[in-house]
Amino acid sequence: MKGIPMKKMLIGTMIAFGMVVSHASHAETVSLSSAYQKAVDYDSRYRVARADNLVYQEEVKKAGAAFLPSVRSSGSRGRNSTQHGSRNGLDPTQYYNTMNYGVSLRQSLLNISNVAEYNQSKAMMAKSDSDLRKEEVSLIVRITEAYCNALYAEDNLAFSKAHIQAAKEQLQQAKRRFDNGFGTITEVKEAQANHDMAIAEGVDINNGVEFSRRELEDLIGVYPDQLCRLAPEKLELKKPSPASVEEWIAISQSGNPMLASARQEIIIAKREIDKQRAMRLPTLDLIGGRNYSESENNYTIGSTYDTYSVALQVNVPIYTGGYNSASIRQARAKWVKAGEQFTGQERAVESDVRRYFNSVNTSIAQIQAYEQAMKSQEIAFTGTQKGFTAGLRSNVDVLEAERKLLESRRNLAKSRYQYILNTLMLKQSAGTLSASDIDMVNGWLSSVK
Repeated sequence: MKGIPMKKMLIGTMIAFGMVVSHASHAETVSLSSAYQKAVDYDSRYRVARADNLVYQEEVKKAGAAFLPSVRSSGSRGRNSTQHGSRNGLDPTQYYNTMNYGVSLRQSLLNISNVAEYNQSKAMMAKSDSDLRKEEVSLIVRITEAYCNALYAEDNLAFSKAHIQAAKEQLQQAKRRFDNGFGTITEVKEAQANHDMAIAEGVDINNGVEFSRRELEDLIGVYPDQLCRLAPEKLELKKPSPASVEEWIAISQSGNPMLASARQEIIIAKREIDKQRAMRLPTLDLIGGRNYSESENNYTIGSTYDTYSVALQVNVPIYTGGYNSASIRQARAKWVKAGEQFTGQERAVESDVRRYFNSVNTSIAQIQAYEQAMKSQEIAFTGTQKGFTAGLRSNVDVLEAERKLLESRRNLAKSRYQYILNTLMLKQSAGTLSASDIDMVNGWLSSVK
């Protein structure tokens, strides 16, 4: 009776495992490159950055409009009535038509504030360009990370299925030994416990596969039924080039988009100071216009006027109640703040470059070490199984050898994906990451047949 629920659990688990495989076998394979292209059109963060960039492009055009003439026209027609009165009484009501048309032109001749605002708008657009670039490279890293997480989850699933099969075989072997009088009931219980634990872990891992695919779906907009697999023989383990971390830091000073954005923030704050100072200076405008009117009011009934005018208008700020002085001090404080934020960002970028530079080298060493460890664990596991069959090793030895082998395989898979991410994040920190790096990583993958 106790064996029936466990058998059902095993069948249910294997069906759950098989759902992913059977569903994927009839689906189109989503490569990393195609996933990236889908994410470019779908990811909300990147779409927001693109829209924001368009906003600031128009901001430059708006600021530039201050240097061009402003032309306005107006017109009106109406029907009026008026009645004049005196000591002798009111005159008869007089009805008349009115008409007024006009056009005016204003051209700024001298306005230093407009110049400062235009320069500020260009700095804001440059900052937006850097922010867009930052989101572009961030998307490359995010899509690669999500893809690698999904692949690692599938690797875990494969390891789990192998573990379940090995645990099943070990349980059957322990039962045969016990039935033949060579084993103990303790060995059978240990093998049964290992088998049950493998099934329980498998259920959790299977849920992890679904979760990781849903995370990828959030970026690309479609559910990735089938992914390309990492081909270890294609994976190129390259140390960072240049080989000096100081050179990478130097590259990041001019290439990192976050530093470029912070640098433009300083320029924006400086232009704000210039703009507020310019508010104290006189402005000079050229004003011209023409106005045509008929019977414009009840004093000019029946009269027609056609007037042309040209004038220079000077505005001189005298006193604003301290508003302008406060605005200048505020702008200076923002400039200081922007400088401090740039310094903090610069230190953070340098720290990231050093961290990922060392992480790439560490990942390479780990991959090589785990490859050798896995080979050793495979040999040890095979030897332990043979020893158990011959009665020289216990069931505990076999289970421990199997655990170490499974752990080595997982560590090796994880270190390979970590190497890929560290390589991209080093380039991201230095500001050299591009869409071509997606194609490079995609070349390390193979389609599932």
